[in-house]
Amino acid sequence: MEGHGREKFFDARLIATSANRAWSLLSAELRSHPIGEIAAFTPQNAEITQTIRDTNSAYSVRTSGGVRQQVVATPGTIWLCPAGICEEATRLSGDMPEVLHVYLPPHSFLGAMSESHPNFRAQDLRYQSDFTDPAVLRLTSKIVGELHEETSSGGLKMDALAVELIGTLARDHAEISSSRAPINLARGTLDRTRLYRVLEYIEANLEEDISVSALAEVACFSLFHFVRAFNLAMGRPPHAYLSERRLDRAKQLLAYSNSPLVDISLTCRFSGQANFTKAFTRAMGVSPGRYRKALR
Repeated sequence: MEGHGREKFFDARLIATSANRAWSLLSAELRSHPIGEIAAFTPQNAEITQTIRDTNSAYSVRTSGGVRQQVVATPGTIWLCPAGICEEATRLSGDMPEVLHVYLPPHSFLGAMSESHPNFRAQDLRYQSDFTDPAVLRLTSKIVGELHEETSSGGLKMDALAVELIGTLARDHAEISSSRAPINLARGTLDRTRLYRVLEYIEANLEEDISVSALAEVACFSLFHFVRAFNLAMGRPPHAYLSERRLDRAKQLLAYSNSPLVDISLTCRFSGQANFTKAFTRAMGVSPGRYRKALR
């Protein structure tokens, strides 16, 4: 999924990226765009663009298929672009210091919508701009947060978020005919056997990258069905449960091993010691070093 941002925005400064992270259903970038023109491009993925910081009333003008959209870019303004359409050159009237780009590849739609809306595809997203959607903004804010501060279960968290995001787009921002089937919420729950199988898989792979796709496969559920069913069964989404178990694993290592903090942070799938310390302190109210010292 990586590389499209570099191809399309070669003159825009990269602030943060999901490249080299375990995000399997979406990717994202934060970029700073200078005044000028973005060359014509045909995206292979569905794209969400959102202004994060104030642009001093700068506006963008984009055109596709004869549809011209001129938008003043205020914080929270959203643009949508389906996969496969030819977008003519986009003109920016001023600098845009921080813009989020979210890319949803076609395979994500096939997995996430298999039960709720089987006909919704990456090319069915509406070509839309100049709107704010609280449901979308809630999800994009989590993406921005994860880009700025990577968490130990970020890959799983973003996979589950992608499923919810695609469902939201299918419900509210799809350019599809009214004859298509409406979205239905996933029904059913994880029975005890399937739930235990998923939990055992998580325990066996705490020190590995775990995707929501892998967990859904273990449960023999679709992605969309699994995320909702797991939440019903455990009272929290998969990424939150995984974060708790990895913190429990970190506590064990702090108590019963002499491993350096940096090694423990990497073992528990944090991007580094600093992020591990922040997450541990937030959860436990004390830093890892103080926790270890108190036990000993």
